[in-house]
Amino acid sequence: MITGSSKFRSIQRLLRDRAGNFGILTALLLVPVSLAAGAAIDYSTAIAQRTNLQEIADSAALAGGEIYDGTNFSTAKATAQAFIDAYAATTPIGLASNITANGNTLQVTLTGSVPTTLMRLGNVNNVDISVNAASYSPPKPQQVTLTPTKAQGYYYKKVTIRVVRPNTTSEVVLGTVTYQPTTHNDSGQGTMVVNPPGAINLGQYTKLVLQMDIKDDGCPTGQTASVSSNNAVKCSKSSRAADQKYDLTLRTDNPDTSYYLFVNGQQLPKGITVPIENYFGCQSPQNHAWEDGGGWERQDIFYTISSVCASADGAAVRLTQ
Repeated sequence: MITGSSKFRSIQRLLRDRAGNFGILTALLLVPVSLAAGAAIDYSTAIAQRTNLQEIADSAALAGGEIYDGTNFSTAKATAQAFIDAYAATTPIGLASNITANGNTLQVTLTGSVPTTLMRLGNVNNVDISVNAASYSPPKPQQVTLTPTKAQGYYYKKVTIRVVRPNTTSEVVLGTVTYQPTTHNDSGQGTMVVNPPGAINLGQYTKLVLQMDIKDDGCPTGQTASVSSNNAVKCSKSSRAADQKYDLTLRTDNPDTSYYLFVNGQQLPKGITVPIENYFGCQSPQNHAWEDGGGWERQDIFYTISSVCASADGAAVRLTQ
């Protein structure tokens, strides 16, 4: 007959049996430890695969964006998909791609599942991954119209539209807006002329820039100014070396001078070259105002600029996501 005291002694002996306890604890911990180790390995694999997919998505978005002009989505989509398919051997089986467009933005989404190994012990057979990429192909001005509004100051000023043709390095001037001061009264007043009037066809180009040249005496190069007793400005021919050049040149592609331009009342940031579509009026006409360096309390030459931007600039395509 087993008494209560003998049962108690049997339990005590079991609890004192450390070898048995270690075996039980090992068995109990084996599964969660294996799952934790497996999760670390499997998630590392999934992260590496996600990085790979992100690089593929980015490159596919750029490949499609380089030819996307806002109207040829099917062609751009096929180009992006072909890039993805070329890397099929490095992507998860059953990878799904979704390519869409919004305006001049081409978007690529890739989703897939990475098979697990040790995580299968916990009934987790796959780790789902997804990446997104988007490229923006900025609108490229094809035709530009400049409309002078007002100007002031003592300095002669000339704003030019310049392009660089394909396979060349020299700039071609396509249009100008000039301000010629005629009097020093009222802080300097004068006349503005745009040439040619109306729309300017830009043609094929690899670079587009606005430039303003300034001559402090109030006359164009090759001339010198004299001011009469009633403050009238007169320009006459000059052979002096100082009159053969401008005193200051400002350009939108130069981060050290582009901030002299104000677009719709906002000064362009200093030290940054702003994309051309930001100041060529592709979406709607813009008001431009240049500071000529004589004082920042007011700008000195004003005009509106509007552009017909019929295609996208594939050479300037960039990732936005």
